[in-house]
Amino acid sequence: MLGYAKYRDVGRFPDIPHQLIEVKLQTSPTIDLGLVRPDSTEPLDVRRLGDSPVRHCDVRYAIFYAETEGDFVKIRGVYVTTGEAFPQRFPLFGGNVLNKKIQIHLPANFFES
Repeated sequence: MLGYAKYRDVGRFPDIPHQLIEVKLQTSPTIDLGLVRPDSTEPLDVRRLGDSPVRHCDVRYAIFYAETEGDFVKIRGVYVTTGEAFPQRFPLFGGNVLNKKIQIHLPANFFES
């Protein structure tokens, strides 16, 4: 949908590094954010933009809410935000913190119009 000829996700953050976009497809009410808070001001291990380092909070998140129907995945909604604004929209919680990843719970009606 973004117009790229090939799928090139190599499992690194962010998914589309030159666009600073992390894509999340959610079929459950939690979002797995990995080991770093989205609003962190720590620099990312990517090329600098001029004199400024790129920080985690600069990354944009495209969060797609979907439901599975047999072999198909139907997109029901999309939300786009920056890492900086992420915690204002999605409250973070630590859960059991066994895997040391940050996960958040989405309200049941979050993607309803």
